[in-house]
Amino acid sequence: MIRNYVRSFIYAVRPFETMEHFAMTVAGFTFSAYLSGSMNFTLKGLLGAGAVICFLFQVLSYNNYATFDEDMQDENKKFKQKFRGINKHFIFWVSVVFFAGSVVLSVFVNLKMALILVLLMLSWTMYTHPIVMLKRGRFLPYFFDMITMPFLFLVGSYLNGYADYRCVLFSVFFGLTEIAGHLNHMTMDYEIDRSTEIRTLAVQKGPKFTFILSTVFFIAAPVYFTLLGILNIIPLWISMIFIPGAIVHSVKFVNRIHSFRTRDSVSFRTLYRSIYLIEALVLEIYMLIHIGIYRILL
Repeated sequence: MIRNYVRSFIYAVRPFETMEHFAMTVAGFTFSAYLSGSMNFTLKGLLGAGAVICFLFQVLSYNNYATFDEDMQDENKKFKQKFRGINKHFIFWVSVVFFAGSVVLSVFVNLKMALILVLLMLSWTMYTHPIVMLKRGRFLPYFFDMITMPFLFLVGSYLNGYADYRCVLFSVFFGLTEIAGHLNHMTMDYEIDRSTEIRTLAVQKGPKFTFILSTVFFIAAPVYFTLLGILNIIPLWISMIFIPGAIVHSVKFVNRIHSFRTRDSVSFRTLYRSIYLIEALVLEIYMLIHIGIYRILL
């Protein structure tokens, strides 16, 4: 019994996706330190980081709760094994606890931050709520992406104590990558969304259309990041760090698009996650070396 709840809790909050998105806050913190020349570890920063993690746990767990019945029909998601032996309302209460946790922790950091997190959590709740289902919108889901992901980055900058227009410009990159990943994920969900009559963009326009659009954003994001180097916000050579991944992505896209199948989007998700992880680590290491993190640690 306890094992079922522990396993279900872990799958409900999606630790990998949580850390994947929390990395944006870490990037904002590091970039702020890169600009200011100092990395500030404070209690406020710790509480803010906790608020962001609770926010991500809440959004992801509620998503699992709201689409639980539909996802149970999708054999590829293996929900029957992941959530074996529990009632879906357990996932709802998990999301409630983390909603409260995000609010409480963020209040100690900044009231404006707390308000924005509440609004974002409510927005993402309406995104998957069976009655409202903003997921069906053609543009609204991606508007949420472009608001949420840059915000996570800017929270990191704020927690380090320094943010300016360069942080804002940098944060847009994460909005573009999130839109790309979101479109790819929507392509993956095409079959189940169509069978349950959830008219997402993929259902309305077809999975091949959303897959192509996803690739457009995946190419646009590295190009935009290179623009940051041209604008001298970061060194030009490091601003091109995501270009090799874009080339690999483009080559695979060209080779696959003529015989595209919906399940191909799964392999593309593995590809872009792996590439972005490697490239982002290189960028992070560069900024840490520039800051002189080794002096801080010693």
